[in-house]
Amino acid sequence: MKVSDVEVWYGKVRAVSDISLEVNKEEIVGLVGPNGAGKTTILKAIIGVVRVAKGEIIFENERLNDFETHEIIKKGIAIAPEGRQLFPFLTVEENLLMGAINGEAWGKRLETIKFVYSLFPRLSERRNQLAVTLSGGEQQMLTIARALMAKPKLLLVDEPSLGLAPKIALEIYKLLEKLRNEGITILLSDQNARRVFEISDRAYVVENGRIVMQGKSSELKEDERIRRVYLGL
Repeated sequence: MKVSDVEVWYGKVRAVSDISLEVNKEEIVGLVGPNGAGKTTILKAIIGVVRVAKGEIIFENERLNDFETHEIIKKGIAIAPEGRQLFPFLTVEENLLMGAINGEAWGKRLETIKFVYSLFPRLSERRNQLAVTLSGGEQQMLTIARALMAKPKLLLVDEPSLGLAPKIALEIYKLLEKLRNEGITILLSDQNARRVFEISDRAYVVENGRIVMQGKSSELKEDERIRRVYLGL
């Protein structure tokens, strides 16, 4: 996927400007930056929740700018959104099936749900529980698992460690690494720069709606400013 010179406005407020980034197959690419920097807006633009005022988004040689979200999901992009946004009074399994209602994914739902349960055995154990009864970590797992039910080629993950205890956040990040090893490409947004740098191949630093730094994660985390501002070193 390639994002070129993208600009997004919320009314009269410019949320992001001149955003350009690439995500290559089977990479984990990170977006790091403070709350309100524009990371979530970038993901929303890719998935079609907000409209792009300028620039373009290309996925598998196709321009996505004018497609609706459900059409973009059919083309192979899914999102595990910030705040989880589950159906609280549906069961775990019902939430998962909701992730497969778009396009060809429905016909493969039984096969996909077996795969998802193999990745998330805790969800298999709780398949008949209401989502509202799950712990925060389990709800985050369910959010990611529901996105996987769409059989995405590119998975967008927004703030997966938000509100989680460090031990649980580490578990979520290990699961993201496992997904990459299964061949799933991931664009990951999180305020927790340390975690992002640990598992991503490359990363972009977003501040005030613009990308201010980019490069290999192994190199960025050694940068003096990154260490001081984002890693507390």
